[in-house]
Order: sequence, then structure tokens, then C-alpha cells
Amino acid sequence: MSLLTICTAFANNVGIAAPDVVASSPLRQWAEAMQFANEAGEELARRVDWGQLQSLATLTGDGTNKVHDLPAMFARLNNGISVLVGTAIVRPLTRAEWSRLVPTEGIPRYYLLEGQKIKFWPYLANGVTASAGYQSLAWCSNGTGAFAADTDTALIDEGLLTKGLIVRWRRQKGAPYADQEAEYEATLADLARFNDRARF
Repeated sequence: MSLLTICTAFANNVGIAAPDVVASSPLRQWAEAMQFANEAGEELARRVDWGQLQSLATLTGDGTNKVHDLPAMFARLNNGISVLVGTAIVRPLTRAEWSRLVPTEGIPRYYLLEGQKIKFWPYLANGVTASAGYQSLAWCSNGTGAFAADTDTALIDEGLLTKGLIVRWRRQKGAPYADQEAEYEATLADLARFNDRARF
């Protein structure tokens, strides 16, 4: 399913005429539908650790105590073992624990994550790499976290995304939406459980 087919399914559900185009439509209802679809995609990427949104960042040392930037679409590190140097597991520290360490070069044993930045102790020698498994916010086939064209598809279950769009539309229009929201939440819980990476 694409943005256009998602919006067609949405239109059939709420009883309005199906669109010929969405992203380039001058009609307010399709601008709203596209916004609600994007909001639903953002919410779903945030709430669940979907396997299909997992990615891997490679971080290369330069022999200095540098702060490494994680990718722009980084949401959070994967649960469990997420940071490695070769086969060695690198474990997290709190800011208070980190403040007790004196910078030195070597094979990292610990990391400090702050937002989209990560530091290692000991820090990486020049040319040595670490890998960080993370959850991406790029839930759309265009490599971003938003639909931009009618042909864009979602990497998250599109039936679920359609349900999220319907809930948002009905709520914004002042229509009853409790039944639709309950169905959406139940489907989300089922799919997250099948994916085995639930994060609520």
C-alpha cells in the first residue's frame, strides 16, 4: 500500500469520495489526511521497536576523546546488547558515573549516550570502529519519517497506519472515535507482540 491507497482505504471507511491524488491535492481534506497519516507513522515508530526499523551505525575513532554523532534518524539504542567493538560488549554508564572517569585511549568498556551523541571510555584509537544497533525513525520508503509523494509506502504495517489515520481524523472532526481507537490499540498491541519488541 502507498499513501494513495492508504488514503483510499481511509476514505472508504469514513464515507467520503476516494482521492485521485493526495500529496499534490489542493483540497484541505487531503492535506489533513496526509498530516494525520504522517502523525500516525511518527507515533508508531516512537512506540514500538519494530524489527524492520532497526539499523546499525558504524562509529570510527580518530585517536581523540571525541563525541560521536549518531545518524539523523536515530531514535534510541536497541534493547539488549546494542553497542559493540568487535565482539566486545560496551555497557552504558550514567552521567554521574561517567564524570568519575579520566579520558584514556583503548578498547571501550563503557559508553555515555546523550541525545544523538555517544562517547566511549576508553575512547577509540585511530581507525578503530564501534557499532551501535539502533531504532530508526525513518518509517517511510523515501528514507525519512514522513510521506512526501503518493507512491511512498510505509515500512510499518499500513493497515495499522490507516487505523491511526482514521482515529485522528474522527477525533479532529468531533466524531465518535472510541471504538476505532480501541481497535487501533488492540491491533498495535498484537503486531508489537508478534514483532517481539514491544515498547509502550
